[in-house]
Amino acid sequence: MSYVKINGSYLSSNEKSKIAYYIYEPTGKIKGIIQISHGMCEYIERYEHFAEFLTDNGWILCGNDHLGHGKSVERDEDLGYFSEERGWVHCVNDLYYLNSLVQQKYINLPCILFGHSMGSFMARAYITRYGKSIDGAIISGTSAGFPHSLGAQLSVFDIAKKKDGERHRSAKIDNMIFGKYNNRITGNKTIYDWISSDEAVVKKYEADKLCNFIFTINGVENLVKVLGYVSDSKWYSSIRKDLPIYLVSGKDDPVGAFGDGVYKVFGKLSSKNCNVRIKLYSGMRHEILNEIKKEEVYSDILAFANGIREGII
Repeated sequence: MSYVKINGSYLSSNEKSKIAYYIYEPTGKIKGIIQISHGMCEYIERYEHFAEFLTDNGWILCGNDHLGHGKSVERDEDLGYFSEERGWVHCVNDLYYLNSLVQQKYINLPCILFGHSMGSFMARAYITRYGKSIDGAIISGTSAGFPHSLGAQLSVFDIAKKKDGERHRSAKIDNMIFGKYNNRITGNKTIYDWISSDEAVVKKYEADKLCNFIFTINGVENLVKVLGYVSDSKWYSSIRKDLPIYLVSGKDDPVGAFGDGVYKVFGKLSSKNCNVRIKLYSGMRHEILNEIKKEEVYSDILAFANGIREGII
């Protein structure tokens, strides 16, 4: 192991929940910080293989478990539940708190925010709210927006909340949003095959109670709201033009519409003269950090981070 693991907690922006955080510090010279905004139904400790790679190369990895996830949850029934009000906003604020905490501890180091999947939506919201606190952003497994209108989806959630309450877990709603993700995968064995072509990764995910749960209605509603926020034209117009942004995704990722959605995000950012680049990986699905040939992804992310540190990106 090439790092020292530091963990703790702080009070969420909602002033109720304790947020678990982790810092993986290299044992040698430190070049910079990569902060993770993790995806839906996962948690920061799933990134320890990536932490080992980054710390071997002099970079800190840090991150917090979002509201309703990982060790930021005290009871299993709170998995997939954000907050009574403004849940996704609290998640973004919690990211900023950790960013401030880490940058106070490690002064004058470049800091790059890495957001994956749902965490990419949070990271994109972060960019326009707290963009001056970071030196770059890596957006992984993102989406250009849901195929249905935001208003129509929110009305479905309102009806469900009135009927069953916001903590209800609706298999019907879950299937409505995520049920088609396996459709283009031949010979799939589980409902999670879309996340990775590595069967060992999928098997481990399927067996993990911190991954295999259905989101509450509150959680799905916040997911849709934050995606709506970062899919609006106002979001694209509000980004720092000098902030380096790297869009990365698998070509076989249904969340990014098999590359088409990611290219739409890239095109809109480019049209606003943002400092953006893109790479899609052939044969890779949603979790490119957990793919069979993940070393290529690791290497590209390291090159981007080192380029920011050296001032050439």
